[in-house]
Amino acid sequence: MENFNTLIQKTLPTWTWIFFISILVGAIYAAQLLGFSLFSNTLLNPVTTRSLHITLMLYGPIMLALSLLPFALFAKDNLNLSDAAKYLKNYFFLWHLFLFMAGISILLGAQRGLAFYDFAYELNFILASSGIFYIIAIFKTIKQYKVQPVWVKVSKTVLFSAPIALIILMNPVIGQVESTITGPHGDNTLGMSFTLIPLFYLMIKLYAKEEIKPRLNILWIIPLVGYIASVSHRIFIGELSYSQEWFFQWLTFFYAPVLYIWYKDAKLSLKSHPYLIISIWAFLFVMIQGNILFIPEIRWPFHRNDLVVAHAHVAIGLGIFFMSLSILSYFYKLPKKLIHAWSYVIALIFFPLTISGFVQAGFLDANIEIFWWLRLLGGLLALGVILYYIYKALCIKKPSLLELYHLNGFASDGLGAIILILFAPQLFDFLGFNFSPHYYLVFGFMGFVGLLHLIGISKHSHFLAEMTSYARVITGTMFFSLFYVSSLDALALLVGFYDISYALIYLLWIRNR
Repeated sequence: MENFNTLIQKTLPTWTWIFFISILVGAIYAAQLLGFSLFSNTLLNPVTTRSLHITLMLYGPIMLALSLLPFALFAKDNLNLSDAAKYLKNYFFLWHLFLFMAGISILLGAQRGLAFYDFAYELNFILASSGIFYIIAIFKTIKQYKVQPVWVKVSKTVLFSAPIALIILMNPVIGQVESTITGPHGDNTLGMSFTLIPLFYLMIKLYAKEEIKPRLNILWIIPLVGYIASVSHRIFIGELSYSQEWFFQWLTFFYAPVLYIWYKDAKLSLKSHPYLIISIWAFLFVMIQGNILFIPEIRWPFHRNDLVVAHAHVAIGLGIFFMSLSILSYFYKLPKKLIHAWSYVIALIFFPLTISGFVQAGFLDANIEIFWWLRLLGGLLALGVILYYIYKALCIKKPSLLELYHLNGFASDGLGAIILILFAPQLFDFLGFNFSPHYYLVFGFMGFVGLLHLIGISKHSHFLAEMTSYARVITGTMFFSLFYVSSLDALALLVGFYDISYALIYLLWIRNR
């Protein structure tokens, strides 16, 4: 168990920064809607910031935290998670690799024009590969059961089918994702909602003090059969009519009594388990609101306007996010006031966008920019909340000379690479240098050196300082040489001079102290 807890502790900072980036690009997009155009001609144009925000929210730390749910249940049953930790480490790595590759490719313009899942289809195979390690971690752990619980037996079937289902459903030819670009997509909503029902049941089971027996199972079986029928229809017959999708959409109403009965039987309350209960309430609200919005006379005035955006923020930013926090809280003590701070964030986004949606639909007369400013304020508040808790978690001390060397190296190469990847064409033009897309390869190498410096702040400091110094000498010499043979302009001279000079600071001075 110690290895598992250590893995979570080491992974949480990465998840926090990914979540921060997802909120940051969302805030930039909100500002761009208000006319903020500083980034509009860069890689952070409005189309890209929206795509990045949605992708990182749907595939980022929130979903990764949800995948820890089975291990929380294993821990409750006093199973040893040490073996699982080794495979989960690879699972996390591949998923982080997917996020990195999806983010960079979206930044460079490799987008599919989808409302969701706006990245290259082939990247799904990385996610499917990560699932192999997840499955191994599960099976290494459940071997400890003398008699496997029913939920484990059922989950084994889902585990093997999930990677295959991902590849099929995301396929651009036969999958459902590209079939529902413009909507309506009631059957897609039914499927997404159904995936949450077993998660809610297992979370209720996790926190229930006594063993609970699920009742009225027919209420979740009916929607499942409906979803399977809808997917089969799309694949083998063709598109669904509006009436058919409306029928499948309304099947989500069966989930409401099931969830209510389950959490009441478990004797859970808002006071004892606030994250889980608020998550259930958010899900029920979104489900009911979604069904109302599917009524034709209501749907088309509100179709894809700000009320739908508000709906999505409650679904993901409150419902799914609090689900993940509920799971993390089993392993990790969360800040006491986080639940209040984040509720204010979502309220500041949800209510203005809802009113704006009514204005856009023609039911109210008001200036929607006021509500967009409030939405931006909500995004900025979210960034402030995250930075505040990051600051509280930091252990700040006076850095040594070698740590300062690595900090400066990270700032120049790591943060410098990020700035250049995002704004290089504009910066090069402003400074009078020629820019080529091949320079992104150089920026990638810069980022790698910056990452080595970041690692060197806390461990292997001298070794990484020496390796980065040698790398700087080699690349600096190459830049000098390319300048002298007139293959590169004066920028190469500046880069070569900086790299070699910075390397010599360590090799001639710090290394010998």
